[in-house]
Amino acid sequence: MDYLVYYGMTHNPFDKTAPKVIETVDYKELNVRLKYLTDVLGIGLVTGRPGAGKTVILREYARRLNTNQYRVVYLPLSTVSVSDFYNQLAVSIGIEPAFRKSAKFRQIQERILELYDVEHVTPVFILDEAQYLSGLIYNELVLLTNFGMDAENKCIVILAGLPQLTQMLQRPQFEAFRQRITVKYQVMGLEYVEVHDYVREKLKTAGILDEVINEDALKTIYSATGGSIRRLDQMITKCLIIGAQEETQQIGNEVVHKASAEVALG
Repeated sequence: MDYLVYYGMTHNPFDKTAPKVIETVDYKELNVRLKYLTDVLGIGLVTGRPGAGKTVILREYARRLNTNQYRVVYLPLSTVSVSDFYNQLAVSIGIEPAFRKSAKFRQIQERILELYDVEHVTPVFILDEAQYLSGLIYNELVLLTNFGMDAENKCIVILAGLPQLTQMLQRPQFEAFRQRITVKYQVMGLEYVEVHDYVREKLKTAGILDEVINEDALKTIYSATGGSIRRLDQMITKCLIIGAQEETQQIGNEVVHKASAEVALG
């Protein structure tokens, strides 16, 4: 039986495409810092384990920005050269990159100035998987965000990556970059005390007000997923599918153990 039909759900609220973002502790804490960054501009550093929820929070932050005042550019980068980095950056803000690196640099800075000073639009660059960027690119970011002899900010740059990014930036060669970081935050994922409200609020958006998953099952799910929102969503979706197949009105540990085994195999 289809689990949406069985549980009377309008949609799967645990799917990554679900529109509702639950305001967890991480969501609230990071948004305070992002609000400050939006006000003063500059560089932000956001780290977290895979699945902790940093990309979801950043996507929601970008969605809420006024498109008449901000131009959001999302770049999921990996191991690119400085030249490739400049090419991607140039294209993302609507310019044809020049051949020489120095010319690309000048093009990008001039375009950022044009957006900010003339069009009154603040560029917001979100660079994902930043732990893979080479050290040379961090040096270029220091230069690229230097306006008015380093007295003015004209854009927002948010670097998102795994926790090792913070460790990498502690190296002496990144001292100049570290000094330019305006805000930083490490997304920790869900604490157990948040799980019940998270699941309840998610289910409520799909039209479910009853306790579909009992407390013991939630404890087991949390233990198996370790605070990862992505893994929690996957596990609960699998529990709902198995629960519907077995016509279980309220999901308990027996269903959770089966779901855990299937998720592990997947």
